[in-house]
Amino acid sequence: MSDTLVVIPARWKSVRFPGKPIVPLLGIPMIARVWDRVRQARLVDRCVLATDDERIAEVAREYNMEICMTSGTCKTGTDRVAEVAEAMPAEIYVNVQGDEPLIEPDAIDTIIEAHQTFSARDIHVTNTYVPEDVLPFEDTSVHAYLTKTMDDCVLGLSRHPIPYFFKQETTRNAHVGMYAFSREVLLQFPRLSQGPIEKAESIEMLRYMENGIPMGCVALDSGSKTVDYPEDVAEVERILKMMESS
Repeated sequence: MSDTLVVIPARWKSVRFPGKPIVPLLGIPMIARVWDRVRQARLVDRCVLATDDERIAEVAREYNMEICMTSGTCKTGTDRVAEVAEAMPAEIYVNVQGDEPLIEPDAIDTIIEAHQTFSARDIHVTNTYVPEDVLPFEDTSVHAYLTKTMDDCVLGLSRHPIPYFFKQETTRNAHVGMYAFSREVLLQFPRLSQGPIEKAESIEMLRYMENGIPMGCVALDSGSKTVDYPEDVAEVERILKMMESS
């Protein structure tokens, strides 16, 4: 059994950018860049690409990635990670999105260390966030916001900017789509009912919240640029050129 298994879910049918997992970034497919960043993390024992599309799997094989073929009925990335967990036992699973080619290896280590601390508190799901005032991109790029309790548990998640500044302003937190799970709670995810708020907001972690399952959260030093649209490719390539020349 692996201690920590990173799963990179990758699907072809993105509404905003079909086929984006294999889009070349300076000549290298995006999933290969994500894979390379994951393998640089100190605390990762094993990494697997999870996909339901043979076109993605074919590219993954060219780069010697371990692959787990999953069903085409997965509604979310976490459903796909849970399917991997059925076949591959581990202590900790980390969901690293396949459209995060700039993810920092240190950020992956940060969530793993935080999850170990939360597990000792009997909290078995860990989210990540970045304070909005240190984000390296414009506010319009924030897909969801996170509020937290004083003891670092998730208080709320929303597409709408929260908290609302009624009496005074404070730093908002951008929710980052990288999660860590203990196996038992991850396997529960596909069996939990989707609540009305998850359906309205389309934030998969709301499923745990609506079913009364607590989640921890940890801050990352900085956000990374996600590839959501075709026009994001040029910006990510610009950043990669800067990183590779430094």
